Amino acid sequence: MKRTKVLLMTITILMLLVGCQNNNVPAESMTPRTDSGSTATSTSPQTPSKTPSPTQNGETETFVRGELKLEVTNVYEVRTESMKDDGGNPHEYSVFVCYPGATVTVLSADMSDSTLSADGKPHPNWGVLLASGERIEIVDDMDSFPISSDMLGIYNLESSMYVLELESKND
Repeated sequence: MKRTKVLLMTITILMLLVGCQNNNVPAESMTPRTDSGSTATSTSPQTPSKTPSPTQNGETETFVRGELKLEVTNVYEVRTESMKDDGGNPHEYSVFVCYPGATVTVLSADMSDSTLSADGKPHPNWGVLLASGERIEIVDDMDSFPISSDMLGIYNLESSMYVLELESKND
């Protein structure tokens, strides 16, 4: 019982602190974050492109990193986390916590420039990493896909650095 009270008080204090840091700016107006070695990352809620189905919970969020643009449905929470790359440099990435039934729609795949490849074709820059170690390449004109429990996140194929981690909301 005492642990529960301490936990509830801690959560309340953290919520108040987050609210104070917020300066009353809604989450929808988050500005893109940039660092010296990467392009801008922004996450901002969008209204669903169509009427939500009865199974849709949460919000529809748009994720943008450079020319990669994804729409994710059934998002419960968005947060930013950081890690250090192999060189010890800080790296921030977004985390989308999603309700069951969430889907990803690729609005822009940010394929490589075809004039720079030996075969004259564009190649994917981004992929979905699966728990098995396999990957799904993100390409132009790909169908929307459901977020499953074995999907770890979206990452850059060249650097292997996450830009968007996908988590399931467990009630």
